[in-house]
Amino acid sequence: MTGVQTCALPICVVLQRRADADDFYAELAPEQASPDEAMVMRQAFAGMLWSKQLYNYDVARWLDGDPAQPPPPADRRNGRNAKWRNFDSFDLMSMPDKWEYPWFAAWDLGFHCVALAHLDPAFAKYQLILLCREWFQHPDGALPAYEWDFGDVNPPVQAWAALEVFAIDGGRDLDFLSRVFDKLLVNFTWWVNLEDVGGNNLFEGGFLGLDNIGPIDRSHLPVGGTLEQSDATGWMAFYAVAMAAIAVILQRGGRRPAIDLVLKFLEHFAAITEAIDGEGLWDETDGLYYDRLLTPDGTAVPVRTRSMVSIIPVLTAAVVDESLIELSLTLGKNFAEFLERRGLSDDSTLREQGLLRGKPGDRRLLLSVAGADRLERLFSRLFDTGEFLSPYGLRSLSAYHRDHPYQLDIAGTSFSIDYEPAESTTVMFGGNSNWRGPLWFPLNYLLIIALERYHGFFGDEFTVEYPAGSGRRLPLDAIARDLQDRLISIFLVGPDGRRPCFGAVDRLQHDPQWKDNLVFSEYFHGDNGAGLGASHQTGWTGLIADVIRRRYGAVSSVDDVVRAMSRPAQS
Repeated sequence: MTGVQTCALPICVVLQRRADADDFYAELAPEQASPDEAMVMRQAFAGMLWSKQLYNYDVARWLDGDPAQPPPPADRRNGRNAKWRNFDSFDLMSMPDKWEYPWFAAWDLGFHCVALAHLDPAFAKYQLILLCREWFQHPDGALPAYEWDFGDVNPPVQAWAALEVFAIDGGRDLDFLSRVFDKLLVNFTWWVNLEDVGGNNLFEGGFLGLDNIGPIDRSHLPVGGTLEQSDATGWMAFYAVAMAAIAVILQRGGRRPAIDLVLKFLEHFAAITEAIDGEGLWDETDGLYYDRLLTPDGTAVPVRTRSMVSIIPVLTAAVVDESLIELSLTLGKNFAEFLERRGLSDDSTLREQGLLRGKPGDRRLLLSVAGADRLERLFSRLFDTGEFLSPYGLRSLSAYHRDHPYQLDIAGTSFSIDYEPAESTTVMFGGNSNWRGPLWFPLNYLLIIALERYHGFFGDEFTVEYPAGSGRRLPLDAIARDLQDRLISIFLVGPDGRRPCFGAVDRLQHDPQWKDNLVFSEYFHGDNGAGLGASHQTGWTGLIADVIRRRYGAVSSVDDVVRAMSRPAQS
């Protein structure tokens, strides 16, 4: 008898399952990836699967108490999530961290789904649909942010995530895309109705998942007034473009006559872009976008913090084909007027600005909130090693503030912020609130995707000095690859024999029982890449598995899927 036939049954099962897992992950690992990269990918994916958990929370029952038990304190009825009586979850969900953060977070979940789509696309789709189901989504259209305050506002990344999951899964499941799109229409309307106080297409949002990235608490302004946010406004342009892309896919997939919805979202994009340009969010001197605080006495005060808030508008880039250009000009509505005001309805002007490519009949137009004229200025900040660019990715707050703390003086009160590459020392959110310098995966990831999209339009002729001040100019796809490599290197054994993610902990660096057992931390030190925050598998850092696959061309982009859908849009 062979060894397998005579071994104890439990051992045989374990060996067989291990062999199955080896085969499964070997198929996912790109051929060009190193063994260390393949191990990082496998452990990140495994952690994503481990982080599933039952989430049981019936808000109405919590508020009212159990019928056969003493009633809860009267103040509970007006406490946390009291306006979310519809919320009644008994569902399997992907958690940010089952040990430290055993609850869902809406924008975290979008990034989780992109990673999970490589392993279990059905579960990834289920998560995005679940967030929009009637027992999650509020009747007014809001999506629940996270357990401690469903009414808080997270960046609206769900439409983008749905597109990425659709593409990773092969670009076939139009039913999924249609279900998500219908419910996100309601959420988009909620944003437009309730998060644009002035009705001027500049959005507020508040916290937006960025913790204390500014000098003031953006959800509870200490001086009153309104904070018009460059990131909230940029996110809404990002949302509009993603919704337009879904409508194009559904139209070309023959699911509905959705061309009017494509134009609707292009109209929103145009209005938001003009508001950013016309309402003072762009700072011509610094070459960055800044929030603007409107105080109760009507004074407009720019908040000149060099942070990722300044960069969010760069994320929005869309390529419009000729059929949509011609249709919008024929209708002659806001989007057509937007093009004409910029001279974009004239081929020669467009070509001079580098925004129009292709021959007549097959032209493509680039739409970007930042605009081609501002991209290089923004990139000169973003790719400066003295500001955002670290050896391991892009910092959340510019290192410029290390030597130049920013102070905001309003109504006799001073607020300040400085660069802190690890844990923040501020008590604004109870201490240990941490986006004042560390690098974290969500925005690094989205910026890489945006660079690839810009390169897909401009090609190699558009180059940027990288790093800033180096004298070396690179096309944007090369910069995207370098940023991917920087993120991947956080987890790899470097020339010094150490993994940056383990920092100065020698036992993790060298002990055979620890050195190859990775954790995927919530965020990373802005200068040395050491893992910080929650460490037991923070879901959005699981994106590193997707980054490794994309680095070696193993993932189809959304743009590739849209181009493959050759059926032209019909009005």
